[in-house]
Amino acid sequence: MHSTRTRRFLGAGTATVVAALAAGTAALPAHAAGTQLRIFPTGTIQISTQPAAQPQFGENIHLRIGRTGTGVVNGAKLAFDTTGIDGLATLSVPGCATAGKVVTCDIWRLDLENINITSHPWLSAVAGVRPGSTGTVHATLSAPDAETAEADIRVEIGGAGFRTKAPSEQLGVKVGSTLPSTLEFANRGESAAQRAVVEVYLTPGLDVATWPSNCEYAKDKGDWAGRGFGYPMPTVHGICTIDGEIAPGQAVKLSGLELTVGTDAYSTFAGYEVYPAEGVYGGSAADLRRRLSFQRGTGAPATLVKTSGDGIPDGLDVNHSTEQQVLADNSADFAVNGSWAPDASGTTGTFTLGAVNNGPGSIIDRSLGEGAPSLHVQFPEGVTVTGLPSTCQPYDYVLGQKSDKPLNKFSCEGLGGFFMPVGATNSHKLTLSVPEGTGELTATVSLQNMTSEYEPGHPSAVMSWDHNPANDLLTVDLRATPGGTPGSGGTPAPTPTGTPTEAPVPEPSPAPTGAVVPAGLTGKDSAGPDAAADPGTGGTRAGSTTRTGSGTDRATGDSLASTGSSGALPLAATSAAAVLLGTAGLVTARRLRARRDG
Repeated sequence: MHSTRTRRFLGAGTATVVAALAAGTAALPAHAAGTQLRIFPTGTIQISTQPAAQPQFGENIHLRIGRTGTGVVNGAKLAFDTTGIDGLATLSVPGCATAGKVVTCDIWRLDLENINITSHPWLSAVAGVRPGSTGTVHATLSAPDAETAEADIRVEIGGAGFRTKAPSEQLGVKVGSTLPSTLEFANRGESAAQRAVVEVYLTPGLDVATWPSNCEYAKDKGDWAGRGFGYPMPTVHGICTIDGEIAPGQAVKLSGLELTVGTDAYSTFAGYEVYPAEGVYGGSAADLRRRLSFQRGTGAPATLVKTSGDGIPDGLDVNHSTEQQVLADNSADFAVNGSWAPDASGTTGTFTLGAVNNGPGSIIDRSLGEGAPSLHVQFPEGVTVTGLPSTCQPYDYVLGQKSDKPLNKFSCEGLGGFFMPVGATNSHKLTLSVPEGTGELTATVSLQNMTSEYEPGHPSAVMSWDHNPANDLLTVDLRATPGGTPGSGGTPAPTPTGTPTEAPVPEPSPAPTGAVVPAGLTGKDSAGPDAAADPGTGGTRAGSTTRTGSGTDRATGDSLASTGSSGALPLAATSAAAVLLGTAGLVTARRLRARRDG
């Protein structure tokens, strides 16, 4: 569950999809009258006093732009006036033109309300600049017949900058127990910080019984699909402001924040992001405050405890975020169900299959499809599927290899893929035509995941949390009497001799190579060279296109975008689109698109 591939996913920021680009404006639809262009606030950008070699990722202006309405804006230009950082820092943007103190970039096509640019503007301090200096970059987004947008981007040079300790992992934790926070961080900046702002997010199974009085907390119900951004599952957020000077080179540990392990905990985590102020770029506090109602804690205030003398201990140089991973001593019983309901003829009818998480644990599958199961159904020869829902697709693979003939086997979406809470269920209805006769005729329903689909000897998905694998496999009698009770005819399939009750989870194979990914991103949404041959498994595989449990590829597009966050926050997404700047970026997009489509 905690493979190398999993860890890459933990540090991936948000998933992104590249917006369609065009080489010019000819033959493109005009934008709607009265369109207002938009530049979204970035917060303060902090850079080192040491001139940075280019290209690099950490000291960028991660800017989001957009337009109101639904029309397409063509011929847009994004300009950066650097007069406000003259003598302090320099700005360069790949693929864009520089004239004096202004850098101008062609947008080509803008057709979304909120997207992030991917040709990141590079900032580098001028040699000899005084630590603590601040300046402003003025950004202007304009287009013919559209209202111009402007914004000032604050740049701080040589300020405080926090870096966290590598993620911690706590195994075999008892349900109902209490755990202290493991957050440790150091000031890697060049100025002292007067406080630390710690953003906390807790996934299902973890909570805080009593929040400290210098913390605020709120619950996010997790309607990711409805908003297109946010968190794909219920999440508890905390914002703790802890006053006190943290000198350059000083390492500290958070004290006074206690986590409780709930009855639904299995593999879960507490995420931490730490900044010297709320307004620093990368923080989520401003967005969280806009959409959630926070309340203040009532417990003893959280504090920061020094952990070392001179120098910073090894391992405290990851980024501004980290995680406390918790594997509870718990389980979750996944089970399949199936039934055959023939009509009066006895040869046609409806076949229903589904799955349920009977708990007690909620399952968060962060292994990109290795854990989340999809539903498979194998029909015998002579049975014809006459109606297939959009949630199911033919599955003609054997141990990961495409068969040269149809197998009369189908794969349907599982229990959600990423988050499968206690009580999660689904159901799929197929219409069948079965041959007449009295001989035995049975269908087999099973749970399968990526691991079990690629290896022999697994009649059901290899799920380390499921201590009752017998109900992961079911046979359904297709000779049932017309008018029978739905749900009848289902019999647990016999467990093959030698199959262990709890099969170990093998280490997954490395992600495919060959996907081109920009600095600072993982290959989560990039189409690797073997993506087309990889069957769907109910999850997402690193280095491949996104897949449903039906086995149908659902390409996410070229992975060229970034939200700019280097945090280990795999759950948040403020948008699902990106746009490139300048002609150089356009060429890159075409090459990657050709690789994917080919």
